Amino acid sequence: MSRFYRAGVVVVLALVVLACNNGDDSSSGTPNQPPSFNNTVLMLAPPADGSGDVYVGGDFTTYDGAQAIRIVRLNGDGTIDPGFATGLGFNGSVRSIVPAGTQGATIYVGGDFTTYNGIQRSRIVRLSANGAFDPTFLITTGFDNTVHVIASAGDGTGDIYVGGAFTNYNGITANHLVRLNADGTVDSTFFMGPGFNNPVFTIMPTTDGSGDLYVGGAFTSYKQVLANNLVRLNEDGSLDPTFLTGTGFDNAVQTIAPADNGGLYVGGAFTNYNGTPANGLVRVNSNGVINPFLSTGKGFNNTVFHVVPAGDASGDLYVAGSFTTYNDMQANQLVRLNQNGTIDLTFATATGFGNPVLRVLPVGDASGDVYAGGQFVQYQSTSIGRFVRLTSTGAFLR
Repeated sequence: MSRFYRAGVVVVLALVVLACNNGDDSSSGTPNQPPSFNNTVLMLAPPADGSGDVYVGGDFTTYDGAQAIRIVRLNGDGTIDPGFATGLGFNGSVRSIVPAGTQGATIYVGGDFTTYNGIQRSRIVRLSANGAFDPTFLITTGFDNTVHVIASAGDGTGDIYVGGAFTNYNGITANHLVRLNADGTVDSTFFMGPGFNNPVFTIMPTTDGSGDLYVGGAFTSYKQVLANNLVRLNEDGSLDPTFLTGTGFDNAVQTIAPADNGGLYVGGAFTNYNGTPANGLVRVNSNGVINPFLSTGKGFNNTVFHVVPAGDASGDLYVAGSFTTYNDMQANQLVRLNQNGTIDLTFATATGFGNPVLRVLPVGDASGDVYAGGQFVQYQSTSIGRFVRLTSTGAFLR
């Protein structure tokens, strides 16, 4: 199987998984069977209230037999939060969910939809805390292709960055990345010019107060300058020349996560970074140089889709994807790594997942638990429909 996963491949694989499962989720919710989604989970996101709840987005239309059309908010015990009412939901996949910053409890949702609850909105929408459409976020024609990622600018403005497969927003050229004001208009101070030549999959604003951002994807150029799958941009949209990636990555970057001292973890379908073997995961300093403290050895044998810090002050990180080994050790789709790149054996997944894990999210309620979502229909040989909550030891909660 190719290590280079594009958006369409995820959907195809989801259909294969669904066929193998015969579409039968009828047993979900029984005492020995966790609740299940009837199709792929593509996104997990925490509410801004620290409740331990989770927003789930994807290609599904039901959860535990109840209608949940491509988005739902779940309580920490796995039940649906009825206070987040989405009605008819989305008519296409949800791929990104992010709190709206200065807009309080509202959220942005992006994906491949053209309507929300019967209202026409092309591939991005802002929702209130109760699931209602927010009309103050004014878009007209919206995006002309898939939104893969939305990220808060994190500078107090309420602006957001949006990345994806699109080339146009509201009739304005926007090649795969754009910065939007809180009212939905384009922020013209962030000048893209010709932009990227291929899709953007991941965006991470820096944590050093510079206003810069890291952008990863399947591109090979930015503003017609060589840029293989990863760049650092200044707050005005220009390339940051101090971030030197050389020949860059030899395949797509799927995920970026913060590391100490302004660095970052980068995961994806690549096997090489700037001439150095790097199978699926690498740690890079803020100047673009590999940080050798994260020693991955032979790395992962297939694509890494998501990397996220454990969030418990340990410095560990969770890594999710379509891999089955890490540094020649069994690691079926999800693993927890120590800061130095060794496997954290206290998080014991045993036989792990039977199909790709696309997202992982620490619960954030002091339990040490973690959510996982994706295409899988089993965990440790037990049927689980594409979403699960695991303890800090890797055991699943029924």
